[in-house]
Amino acid sequence: MDTRDNNMKNGFLAYPEFAEKIVNMLTDGRISDAISDQELKRIRRIVITGNGDSYAASLATREFNSRMFGDRDYHALRCIDVARHFIYSKEHPEETLVIVISVSGGGSRVTEAMKRATMKGCTTLAITGNPESRMAKEAQHILKIEIEKPAPGTPYTPANQTRSYFTALLTTLMFGAHAGILFGNMSEDELQDLKTEIIDYVRRVCDPEVLTAVDDQVYEMSKTWKDYLGFGFVGGGVDFSTAYFGVAKFFELNGSLNCLNDSEDWCHIDYFQKDRDKIGTIFVASKNCASFSRTVETIGSAKKSDRNVFVVTDTDKSAFIDGVEVVTLPATKHDYVNPIMNFIPLFMLGNYIALLREYPYFGGTGSDNPLFSQEGGINTIKSSKIVIVD
Repeated sequence: MDTRDNNMKNGFLAYPEFAEKIVNMLTDGRISDAISDQELKRIRRIVITGNGDSYAASLATREFNSRMFGDRDYHALRCIDVARHFIYSKEHPEETLVIVISVSGGGSRVTEAMKRATMKGCTTLAITGNPESRMAKEAQHILKIEIEKPAPGTPYTPANQTRSYFTALLTTLMFGAHAGILFGNMSEDELQDLKTEIIDYVRRVCDPEVLTAVDDQVYEMSKTWKDYLGFGFVGGGVDFSTAYFGVAKFFELNGSLNCLNDSEDWCHIDYFQKDRDKIGTIFVASKNCASFSRTVETIGSAKKSDRNVFVVTDTDKSAFIDGVEVVTLPATKHDYVNPIMNFIPLFMLGNYIALLREYPYFGGTGSDNPLFSQEGGINTIKSSKIVIVD
């Protein structure tokens, strides 16, 4: 089958330029234009949410943004919780900033979350690629996500499917940095260092030699991993966000049976699975992550219990138990920068498994796939009833 990289590896070669454009754009006054510094200064509580990839972006930036907002409460919550279950403060509701991330802005739940926050008297911000969407129209402020479409005639690559996550993550991270400057938790020099670190990291990971080495390694893995019953994804802290994104992409790419956990809870729950030799377990383990030592221990438990283990890391394989497959990516100074790129090996592996199984993306998007059929209203993301809970 002559579908070795399906243009995915080549698709990531464009990401350094893409990253530089986004980062520079978001530090050039665009955030202040979306919501004024004066209005941000009065905020005491922040609630950020989204679904799918957007929720993964909020998880990836949660620790960093919490530090940047200082003594203000910062919550990264599931969209259904923001829409139906979160209890808003009745005292000075305008001091609660609710941020909803959605590239399309067309889903019922993101619209509902924004509408409820507005009705509660909160300050609201939509981060979206579609300012005319029904979610955005419910917001007081809009920060537009800029996602460039591939040039006409460019071969299709699944790498394009990660651009919305990549952009949402960078946008949310730079929003946090903007708050850090505003509240005195980051200096202008530190902001410039962060920009340099991000762009340099993307450039080093997307170096053709690095991408080729990773591509070769996961391709060889996929020849065996394509036959496994299912896959587990594990990470802690910012690494959990990459594990979350990885499990989502495996569902979309190859429709596999997957599970997700953090590196502590895995030992309490997933550890007891049967048919362990038929399961592929994927760990994300960044050396600067506060959960790193626990993740190393959990990797050992997984290998000793006869699992097939794959580790995506930024440190040498000698840090882990013998016998596990390790992909080492270029390192960063700060753990919160890692999620920008360390999803790539997971995405490549999922894609190769799909290709070797001859499974089309999303199981096929034609009318012959019942998951995309409008008959019976199977998928209710956009048609779900909007209910405002007091």
